[in-house]
Amino acid sequence: MRMAAEKRRPMTDQPFTDSVQFGMHKMSRERIVQLARDLLEAMTRTRAVTLLKDREVVRQAIAHALADGLKREEEREEAVRRRIGSMRKKPAPNTRE
Repeated sequence: MRMAAEKRRPMTDQPFTDSVQFGMHKMSRERIVQLARDLLEAMTRTRAVTLLKDREVVRQAIAHALADGLKREEEREEAVRRRIGSMRKKPAPNTRE
């Protein structure tokens, strides 16, 4: 069962300085925290998952893992953009690059 809307933290459209680029949009710290909460809620609803640590510790670990994964993805995308931008000729259509 999902949490009632009044119990959820409000989402804002304002970007944060510690946001993570995801694709073409930046994912805010608030959005990452909300995703971690949603994941934790879904995990605790099932009997297949038993938390060995406090819910808050698990939520923080999930949020940290999400932020790290998104940051690594951003760094990979930037490296690819730099490499393509440094090529003298544009890659030919239908090639691996």
